Amino acid sequence: MPDIAYPLEATITDEQVAFVRSALQTSFGVTAVTRTATGLSITHDEREAPAAMRDMIRRFLFISRSINRDLLFFNDVPMTYRDDPQPALEACGDVKSIHPGFFALQGDFLRVFHAINRLVRGMADEVGAIEQEYPTVWPVRLFKQIDYFHEFPQQVILCAPVKDDFASRSAFAQRYARSQPFTSVAMDELVADAEYGLEPAVCDCCYYGLEGAHDLPDAYYTCYNKVFRNERSPNGRLDRLTNFSVRDIMYVGAEPFVLEARQRLIEKLSAFLSRLELHAKIETANDPFFANESAMKSVFQNAHRLKYELLATIPHLGREIAVGSINLHTDFFGKAFDIRSAGGAAAHSGCIGVGMERMTYALYCQHGPQLRAWPRSLLDTLGLAG
Repeated sequence: MPDIAYPLEATITDEQVAFVRSALQTSFGVTAVTRTATGLSITHDEREAPAAMRDMIRRFLFISRSINRDLLFFNDVPMTYRDDPQPALEACGDVKSIHPGFFALQGDFLRVFHAINRLVRGMADEVGAIEQEYPTVWPVRLFKQIDYFHEFPQQVILCAPVKDDFASRSAFAQRYARSQPFTSVAMDELVADAEYGLEPAVCDCCYYGLEGAHDLPDAYYTCYNKVFRNERSPNGRLDRLTNFSVRDIMYVGAEPFVLEARQRLIEKLSAFLSRLELHAKIETANDPFFANESAMKSVFQNAHRLKYELLATIPHLGREIAVGSINLHTDFFGKAFDIRSAGGAAAHSGCIGVGMERMTYALYCQHGPQLRAWPRSLLDTLGLAG
């Protein structure tokens, strides 16, 4: 059969060529993929598949844009504000600390918060994501099936009721009456075993809900929810919260679909950060894993580019904070919950997540506490110019 000549609009790396070659050889009788002056030349022995090969080349060139890249995007825009906006936000009542790690929000801050959620939901709509809603508590079985207690004990917050008997309830009521001196509640003989834990991530419930699904079609899903982790800002700021809000877009199905979906959302998130006029970047993440054998996962995660973070600059802190993430789970959840894509293989999955409080906080840190002083183009993007 004659070689297929596939033109390229941009230069690609050796790693991208190898990635495309490997992908083609899993499905077609391809013997060689070489670079030419104008594109790629594919040597093959197929009789009826040139159109299918061209489509696969297009898809895998798109996916390969992130191959072996640590920095995917950098929006190097000038920052017009460098002070801490939180004192002004607290003075006007838009932000109020109600406990370390917990804040009440209202006014313009909440309007920006909701605008960001709408924009991320808009991305979900563009890819046809199925809207979902889940409880903010996980049954212990969910934690167990993904080994969360073992992998992330530092983030766990459990829920436990008072024991279901009159004596325990009566003793509890007396011990913790307002007139009694207490600042915390002991997990003692009056409290039952925990059957639930507060949700530490949004996306996992999606896979839990798909448990046992076979011949699952490739699909996007989206969910907005509250997340709880045992952490807080050391200086009482909005940069790290115990309770925060996240919109996730999940993608579940066959591996090629999941890889393509991730790249599609990487590009949408890059455009999103540009539209927000936010000094930010997307780069490889290095998560702080708990110090057991899971520390090796950090090495694996980095080497395989399984997680990228959206990092926004906070001028007054002189550092960046993660305002979102892009995750590739391979077939971990497919195996954990017996989810199978069309063809019977364990489903692959991934997700993007954007944190509403942190993204809003980053905008205020870079543009200042007065919404009317923000660029008109940014207010137009947020739908708040009127």
